[in-house]
Amino acid sequence: MEKPASTPLSLRCDRNDLLAGIQAADAVVPSNSAKPILTNLLFDGQKDHLDIIATDLQVGLRSLVRGVVVDSPGQAVVQARQLTAILKESRSQSVNLRLDQKAESSQLQITLADGDYQIPAVVGETFPPVQFFPTDVPYVTLRGPRFEEMIRQTVFGMDKDRTSAVLSGIFVSIGHGEVILAATDGKMLCEAVEKSDAFKLAPGGEAVQAVIPAVTINHLQRILAGMPSERVDLAFSGKLVFVRLSVQGGLQVELTSRLVEGNFPSYRNALPQSAPSAVTFDAAELASAVRRTALMTSSTSKGIVVSLDKDQAVFSNLNYTNGSARIPVPCVYQGSPLKLGVNAQYLSDVLKVFKGDKMAIELSRGLIMREANATYLIMPISLPS
Repeated sequence: MEKPASTPLSLRCDRNDLLAGIQAADAVVPSNSAKPILTNLLFDGQKDHLDIIATDLQVGLRSLVRGVVVDSPGQAVVQARQLTAILKESRSQSVNLRLDQKAESSQLQITLADGDYQIPAVVGETFPPVQFFPTDVPYVTLRGPRFEEMIRQTVFGMDKDRTSAVLSGIFVSIGHGEVILAATDGKMLCEAVEKSDAFKLAPGGEAVQAVIPAVTINHLQRILAGMPSERVDLAFSGKLVFVRLSVQGGLQVELTSRLVEGNFPSYRNALPQSAPSAVTFDAAELASAVRRTALMTSSTSKGIVVSLDKDQAVFSNLNYTNGSARIPVPCVYQGSPLKLGVNAQYLSDVLKVFKGDKMAIELSRGLIMREANATYLIMPISLPS
């Protein structure tokens, strides 16, 4: 990648396969950049496949498209969005790409059954190098749908205000037969766990721990939302994390990212094994009550009040600036009367990913909700005396 290709690129492939590879790579292409070449994609035609490469200098990505007939191996650097738009509008089954290379300007010739196009290719500028998934380090494999679910179960716990680089990402721990993703902003905590005897990276089985930055997690979510992955491989080397996605249709997507430097807090101390009391709701009824009460909150004050008495809860808003609400909800509760303040957005985020019909909320130092392979903690809001 560091030297311009000696021969002009020429290849033929399925249009949908090419489009899928480009769309995956486009997830990391910045809309604008002080280095204009970063808004482009590098096409690297190999003997039996095509590499589509993108980077924003923090995250690098390679889409490996198979089933490509490469008539002439070579490279081309072209605008990502322009080529994507052309391929999306076409109904052609196949596409031919050929780089017409000239001294001062080059054009990528795009031949489709329903139209031909020429778009400019970058000449005389080197595309930044991108590291691929390593072949000499151990890795773990998860089912793609479960990995995507683990991200959804934790991503909303990241520190959105970016007050801490470590808390702005997702913590990953691999070892002791577990892959753990966790996130916290100090006010809420989310943890997703997947267990397997095969989950170990270090020779002695000790856990390998790291923090993946928010921008990388956002790229992964965009890719997984557009093309569900059958399996995911995770590896670490130095200050880098490598993620390899195997997508239906044979597409392989590799993402390389720098890790966040710093230590994630020892959060499990905040998750007691048992709580002095608990309240159980129908999850759908609870979600509806939270949404309706939140209608009376504001963007700057998301607080709601939960008043608990024997087998009944009443939800109301904390700040009456936008009016007031009083929503009674049946529940299972046998403790003493209790009034709690909670951030409605945090509780709504948990309910969106919670899969059970019944939600038991343990009442300890915070509100703790558990389901198979996931735990959530929301710290309460102080109520006016």
